[in-house]
Amino acid sequence: MIAPLAGLRVLDLSHVLAGPYAAYHLGLLGAEVIKIERPPFGDAIRDLETRPQEGGVTAAFQGVNAGKRALALDLTRPEGRAVLERLIPTAAVFLENFRPGKMAGLGFGPERVAALNPAIVYASVSAWGQQGSHAGRPGYDHVMQAATGMMWLQGDDPAAAPMKVGFPAIDMAAGMMGAMAIMAGLMRRRAGDTGPIVLDVSMADAALALMSAPAARYLMEGAAPARIGNGAFAASPGGNVFRTADGWLATAANTLGQFEALVGLLGHPDWATAPDWLRLRPSSPAAMLRDCGTPRLEAALRDAFLAHGSEEWEARLSAAGVPAAAVRSPAAFLDGPYRATPGFSTRLPGGQEVLGAGFRINGQAPVPSADAPRLGADTDVVLAELGYADAEIAALRAGGVVR
Repeated sequence: MIAPLAGLRVLDLSHVLAGPYAAYHLGLLGAEVIKIERPPFGDAIRDLETRPQEGGVTAAFQGVNAGKRALALDLTRPEGRAVLERLIPTAAVFLENFRPGKMAGLGFGPERVAALNPAIVYASVSAWGQQGSHAGRPGYDHVMQAATGMMWLQGDDPAAAPMKVGFPAIDMAAGMMGAMAIMAGLMRRRAGDTGPIVLDVSMADAALALMSAPAARYLMEGAAPARIGNGAFAASPGGNVFRTADGWLATAANTLGQFEALVGLLGHPDWATAPDWLRLRPSSPAAMLRDCGTPRLEAALRDAFLAHGSEEWEARLSAAGVPAAAVRSPAAFLDGPYRATPGFSTRLPGGQEVLGAGFRINGQAPVPSADAPRLGADTDVVLAELGYADAEIAALRAGGVVR
């Protein structure tokens, strides 16, 4: 496996999802990631108190921390801070995702860390970024979905209650953006930049990046985004979610050529004509049918898809070159179509299956090689690597500084 970050050490002082997910991707690319957590309970998603039967390695924790080493260290204690001071010169990356000012208050803001290691890349992931009037505000994923407009965009009824996306989309996007920013910082170091590199990644920015299409339209045209429900973003009559004989089907026949293939397969090629079916028929097969549908066409399409089941429609439309898929649960996808793809998951030594990187290098997806660590699993080894004697480690443990 190609491991472009092999030999680099990442100090991961982040918790929950966004920061750990950024560090997870760096680990997939070969970096040694040391996860630093405060004893006695560590990262909140270990759920040590509420789900002790999991042993601190819940599925949520495993999914963003597999392959890391674990050091349980209390940075509120001077002895704990002394350990981190020894670690920083050994690392290429310092990653944290606390509220702005928290790490500086502990003595590890960007300036202090750079003084200990001028070559380090310092990365902060936060809800609102390190600057501006909102910088100090806390934020979790669904709160940021509400704040940025993502929650408002769901559904199709302007008067309906807001609905969040059904997974922590902003957390994961911020993690990916954090990994990309760190990679950019490392590239600058490799290119010879010797100055401070301080990265500011915010969940608010990540949310807006995910919504770049409606956001750009508003910024450039002043057109406020509308709730479009299950309709395609291209606003084609052939792009929607239709009820079938046994479920639901999503189609994306967005161009004239795709729409002609769709209605031809339905046995009604005349539905691609104007003006009864299409309000406007472009001359090019590659043209988008934006807002070209009529109410009569919409009703006819709804009725036509009731003739067969979702997976049958998916197979027939896909064969005709029309993008279409049965609406599945994540479980149905993972148990079904995912197994027909090259996949990017792996089975860990402990038996659990986790996802690796969502891309491949020369046909191979980077995956973790070890399970997520239990809290403090590598504390003794890491301290020994830093030169601590056995008696010193025992004293730190007895004092509650490490675990």
